[in-house]
Amino acid sequence: MPIPLGILAAAGFIAPSGGSYDLLSTTILTSNQASVTFASLGTYAADYQHLQIRTTCRIAASNAPMDIVLQFNGDTSSSYSLHLLVGTGSAVLSFAGINQTFIKGPCIASNSLAADGNFGAGVTDILDAFNSSKFTTTRSLTGKTETAAEIQLFSGSWRNTSSISSIRLFPEQATTLVTGSRFSLYGLRKV
Repeated sequence: MPIPLGILAAAGFIAPSGGSYDLLSTTILTSNQASVTFASLGTYAADYQHLQIRTTCRIAASNAPMDIVLQFNGDTSSSYSLHLLVGTGSAVLSFAGINQTFIKGPCIASNSLAADGNFGAGVTDILDAFNSSKFTTTRSLTGKTETAAEIQLFSGSWRNTSSISSIRLFPEQATTLVTGSRFSLYGLRKV
């Protein structure tokens, strides 16, 4: 039973129902891995409108900072577009790209740049994932603390009207995701 909230209750306020997001799948790496794939997503199309991926991840490489990228339905063609806005604490950077082979998602911490145990974290929304009458769009809010600490806001588009059946996540440069990296897929139920 909801607890009255003073003026909100007097104005007819109704608290939103909890549990709109359902956990659909979680992968926690027990060894280093090149990528993570969520497959057979079409089974969720009847009940869910949007998907969300929540990550905490780190890479094994000691090279420059990078991000996790996404590809849908095994499509490796240049049918993706992206926009990004990055804040470093001392500068703001932006970028836009068309004809990309992926969409940017969460940023990840690097073994050589982040203290032991620090992981990058992020949330990526995949909007109208099962709508086959428009392109799929994404938005990500993500951040990491390391020698190149950043907070990032990304948006992307997959210029394809296919319903999402799989999502592959992997580092944008050749390296592996390390043990303990976590990837959770949530679904937002249809109204």
